[in-house]
Amino acid sequence: MVTGGIDPFFRSVLQLKSIKRAGWVSKVGVTNAESVADHTFSMCAMAMLLSDMMALDTRRVMKMVILHDLAESIVGDFMPGDLAAGVKTAKERKAMAAIIKGLPQKVRSEYGEIWDEYAENRSKIARFVHRLDRLEMGFQARRYARQGYARNLLTPFLKSARSAAADERDIVSYLAKKLRP
Repeated sequence: MVTGGIDPFFRSVLQLKSIKRAGWVSKVGVTNAESVADHTFSMCAMAMLLSDMMALDTRRVMKMVILHDLAESIVGDFMPGDLAAGVKTAKERKAMAAIIKGLPQKVRSEYGEIWDEYAENRSKIARFVHRLDRLEMGFQARRYARQGYARNLLTPFLKSARSAAADERDIVSYLAKKLRP
């Protein structure tokens, strides 16, 4: 069995532990901000439960959550507005191609398709994962508020979570609407 091609994938996964979420650092001044890996883990746990409750394809949801920010291991965590959307997507697409390049063809194809589906927001599952991304951010903002970080700095994160996650009548919307510092 050839395993050398999976090393870049593993390195990228591990690298996410060292990349702090940019918004918490620059906008709120969080001293020990969550990493992208922390964010992804929280999303995974939330996704597993909510996807099962909503009778979605939890296996695909979990893969999408795990893959959705993996490119940040190479390009970093950009805040909205740091780059034009097309530029950000192009950088991330190139990074994902490099990360999955050495994987077995069938796996590489599947992971690439799942990441593209998310990036293009072209399915019910992709829309769910995008909404969950914001919902998790809202829960994290609430956590930082309870740790004493300035509520006025956290309010935009909570508003974003509520507006992005609260557009449908489901458990995600219910949870998003309840988000307060």
